Formats: sequence, structure tokens, C-alpha cells
Amino acid sequence: MITPKLMQLTLISLITIFISACSGTEQLDQLKRNEAITERVSQNQISNHIISLPSYQLHYVSSSKPNLNQDKDSLVFVHGTPGNWGAFSRYFEDDTLLSSFNINALDRPGWGASSYPGKRFPTSLSSQSALLGPLLEDVWRKNNEKKIILIGHSLGGSLVPKLAADYPHFIKAIVILAGDLDPVMAKARWFNDLLSFIPNFMIPDAWYNSNAEVLDIAPSLANLQSQFAKITMPITIVQGTDDSLVRPGSAAMAEKIFPNAQLKIVWIEGAGHVINMTHPKEVNAAIFEIAKKQASNTSF
Repeated sequence: MITPKLMQLTLISLITIFISACSGTEQLDQLKRNEAITERVSQNQISNHIISLPSYQLHYVSSSKPNLNQDKDSLVFVHGTPGNWGAFSRYFEDDTLLSSFNINALDRPGWGASSYPGKRFPTSLSSQSALLGPLLEDVWRKNNEKKIILIGHSLGGSLVPKLAADYPHFIKAIVILAGDLDPVMAKARWFNDLLSFIPNFMIPDAWYNSNAEVLDIAPSLANLQSQFAKITMPITIVQGTDDSLVRPGSAAMAEKIFPNAQLKIVWIEGAGHVINMTHPKEVNAAIFEIAKKQASNTSF
């Protein structure tokens, strides 16, 4: 007899196998290593911040190194789906980055220690952005009201241009790592459509909410193209050529999507999706370059 529990476990197993095949061995190894890094960093290298709002809370972490330097730029890392701030834990152990920036990483609404108001999970980029304003303001105020550099990976990479459009008074530049940008290229895969027909009780909440976010990326992006076209700040896009989860062609459309931005596209030959973990040197280089660009006010 096939019970709902057995069906749930079977579905999870099949989808996990498929996603694992798409992700590749190197990326899966990096995900496992990252768990250990996050555990180590959580012990003594970060400070936790909770912003309590009337109907929800926001959580982010910052480097626990003493003597916050308000002359440094602040970085805010934005994770994908599913996920939490730990997707960027290795950057809290990077002395070169720590010596030059105040480092922060957030939990998006509904993930990690961040919650959301109401009963409906905020799947759209616009709804996520609307909820994150108080967190960005908190980081901005704590760093002497200096504007922030945002770095987003995957769905977080799709979100950071919306944050830049909504909060230009807090943000001065963005780095997009393997993020969907073009609504046509962001069309969901067949397994995302399949999951949407399965009752919620048969799927873990994290999977259900993550899948709902993925299904909402394309319509979200379609609604935001006019806003993206008005962004004028520096944008760097870092994209792997062998990404199996975000179609690399999306980055190739960036010049049309961001016609008024100070844009640079960095291609990493042979890289997959989790470049935040597999290629931290290239990520760091993009961060330093965009920060230098801001400081000197020169073109890329």
C-alpha cells in the first residue's frame, strides 16, 4: 500500500537525484564543505542582528571583528532559494575581504531566522524587496549612512536589482552571481511545474516555498524590466558558462536589460551554478573592482 508518507519520500528522492545530476559532483562537494564552514563561522566570527517589526522579523549576521570601521564600505550578501546567510559563510573567514569591508549576510523573508507577515509566503521579487527595506536601512545607519554594495546569488541575484531600484538611497552598486535576469530565460523547468501540482502536505515546507519562488521568478522579472532599465549605478554580473540551474543566456541579455547602468559581465569558463562557493576569488575580484570603481568614479 502506497501511503502519503511513502509517496512523499519517493518524490523527494527522485527530485533530489535529478537536481544532484544537474548540480555536478564538485558543486555538491562544495555544499557539504560549506556546512562545516558555516558551523565554524557561527561559533565565534559573526554577530547576529534581529530587527523586530510589527508583524515579522528580519535577521542578518555581520563580522564580529572588533572596532567596526565606518570608513569601510559595507557588503550585504543575499542568498538564493532555498537557503540562508550561510551560503556566504566562507567570506567571513577571508582576511583580505575583512580588512577592506564590513561584511554582512542576510536571511531573506521566510528563510533562516527571518519571518514574514501574514499566511502567504512572499514569493515575488517585489514582495521580498518590500520587506527588506528596514534591514538595509539598519546596515546603512550602522555604517555612518554610507551606501551599501549588494551581492546576490541565484534568486538573490535576481532580487538585488529590484532592491537597487527600490532603495537607491541605501545602495550604490550591485554584484549579481548566477542570477536570472531575463524573464524568458527564467522560465521554470518541468520539475518545478510538476511540484506545483503536488499538495503542500506531501512536500517539506522549504521545498514547497522554494519551488513557489522559482515559479514566480519569470513573471516577477517580466514586471520589473522597466524598473531595471532605469538603474544607473554600477552592476557587475558574474556567470558560469556551464550553469545548469540558471541559463547563462540570461547574462548575455544584460546590456538590453540594464541599458543605463555602468555594466560589466564576467564569464567564468566551465563554472556551474554555485560560483559563490566554487569561485570565491572571482567573486572577490568583482567586489573589489566595483568598490574601486565607486571610489574613483571611473568607468570599468
